[in-house]
Amino acid sequence: MHNHVVNYKFYKIIIFFICLFFVNLNELKNSYANQTTISKNFISNEVYDFVKFDLLLGYTPENNEDQYLLGLEVKLEPNWKIYWKNPGDAGLPPKITWEKTENVSTVNLLFPAPKRFSFYDIETFGYESEVVFPLEIKPIDKKKKIQGILELDAQVCSQICVPVKHKFDLSKINYLFQDKKSLTKIIKYKDKIPQKSTNDKLKFVSGKIDGNLIKLKFENYLKDKVNDVILEGGKGFIYQKTNFIGDNGYLNIDFFKNNVAESMDFLKLTFLTNNISYELSIDDLNKKLVQTSKPKINLGIKIIIIAFAGGFILNFMPCVLPVLSLKMIQLVSFRAESRMVYRKKIVLNILGIMTTFLLLSFLTFLVKATGNYVGWGIQFQSPYFLIFMILLTFMFALNLFGVFHYFLPSKFLTFLSYKQEGYLGDFITGMFLTLLATPCTAPLVGTAIGFALSGGFVDIFSILLFMGLGLSLPLIILLFFPNIIKFIPKPGNWLIVFKKLMALSLLVTSLWLTGILLSLLNIKNPISKVDKNFSETSWNIEQNFVFPSQLAQEGNTVFVDITADWCITCKVNKKFVLDNPEVIELFKKNNIIFLQLDWTKPNDKIKEFLAHKGRYGLPYNEIYSPSLINGKILPELLTTEIIREYINLSK
Repeated sequence: MHNHVVNYKFYKIIIFFICLFFVNLNELKNSYANQTTISKNFISNEVYDFVKFDLLLGYTPENNEDQYLLGLEVKLEPNWKIYWKNPGDAGLPPKITWEKTENVSTVNLLFPAPKRFSFYDIETFGYESEVVFPLEIKPIDKKKKIQGILELDAQVCSQICVPVKHKFDLSKINYLFQDKKSLTKIIKYKDKIPQKSTNDKLKFVSGKIDGNLIKLKFENYLKDKVNDVILEGGKGFIYQKTNFIGDNGYLNIDFFKNNVAESMDFLKLTFLTNNISYELSIDDLNKKLVQTSKPKINLGIKIIIIAFAGGFILNFMPCVLPVLSLKMIQLVSFRAESRMVYRKKIVLNILGIMTTFLLLSFLTFLVKATGNYVGWGIQFQSPYFLIFMILLTFMFALNLFGVFHYFLPSKFLTFLSYKQEGYLGDFITGMFLTLLATPCTAPLVGTAIGFALSGGFVDIFSILLFMGLGLSLPLIILLFFPNIIKFIPKPGNWLIVFKKLMALSLLVTSLWLTGILLSLLNIKNPISKVDKNFSETSWNIEQNFVFPSQLAQEGNTVFVDITADWCITCKVNKKFVLDNPEVIELFKKNNIIFLQLDWTKPNDKIKEFLAHKGRYGLPYNEIYSPSLINGKILPELLTTEIIREYINLSK
């Protein structure tokens, strides 16, 4: 009986939908007739409540032109914007594709003069409220109509950025009826497209370098006041906002040469006015710049000193301690060696360290040149590198335990040995120490790495070279002052115990690396989730890149902590500072919102955020407040006093 009732209801539903289909069949046919695509499918455009698109007809080739003039009209809700051809620090420009069209040779999307949007320290260029992008479409045959589908890809942003798509059916344009209002609107925005400057409008006079400041001078014949100047370098690089002053028929522009801009061979300036805007390109600018004062060399010297000091401090970080223990065993064994053998072994250790830093500088430059992100310690985000380090630490540990002596060939034992004949092992130890040092960020390392990675190859090579020398400094001292070794106790039973302890520390390191590998394979997307006794909220950086600044603008104090399982310094900061009851009470008392992101697993948005802040490694801690809208980055190593100092600074 039950099955009979169910079947009866099922048949009623089927009959209902059949009737509904026939009732609406006529409407369906009419709808299909009105939709025309190459693939004979419907155009399915998603409806957005924050933006509307329309295609305006300007003129056709019948108007004594070789092309069609159309207009892509964009109407935006308040607080939403769409981007210029060079969006700046964020965003993507609109793009038109015409693969699904007929009788179309080329489509040229034109960009009117944009507006600068400054959101804290993020500079973007685009349009708000309304804009019309002129479209110049050249047909293959002027006597035939253009047909098919134009496809738009764009990004529209407010507090979040939304990728949008839209399709325009060229077949639905009424080419016989040309709306004068549409043409007027298109021409209005076409007149706003920056024009190529001529000498009767703007003429480059001179340029000079004053320290790190670039000063350009132009003869100015523009009738309109210049409201803004956009500076673009090679490969779409945008300089920060310029300072410009009009004086006695001249326009003087000052801007700082950014380290990212390795070459000043090319510079394009867009002068924005209320009416007509102009573009001016300067080629071979380096040859035209006069050096009035040398760049502040103090900065370079300071950075090199910082790199050297940071490398030296790495010797005392927990990442390096297991390998330093291996060094200690070597040093004790050196007492029985000749002075020549002693120095050879130390030199090979130093060469191992310096070779690794040299390889890192080449690899860093190559990765950076391909447009990818590089940073200190991010190789620990690679499962293959982790597997290699797990095996290496495990092998070194077993070697110290004496296990290898029972089943490995003699050549491999020589490779790992610390005896006179094992010179290759000394070189490998230096390389091993360098690789194992990267999860730790000593004070000053972040500053040095940030400077290096924002520059060119010379900067990268110099900084990493001096960091390697800093890490090698204890060995260099022993090389030139060998008598220091006499203060080390003679070999005895203590050395056997010490070797076992060091072997145990390497096994712990291997287990730690295994834990990182497992975390890397299982961790989810980085959305902050903090179990603290003070104010907290979640931050999904994928959806809102500038969330901390927004909270600060609303009157909140925000503490940002970007960490990773492979970052030893992060773990030290957490254990001894961030989880300290005194610090927790400080955060609670000051109503601080705690935002934490996990970068154990690679994440492009976190990379972008760190790079934007000029940091290329962890740990990363920053405090925001109404008085620190753009944030204030804390030192790599935290203390309770540092936390207290920065909280007071934020008030």
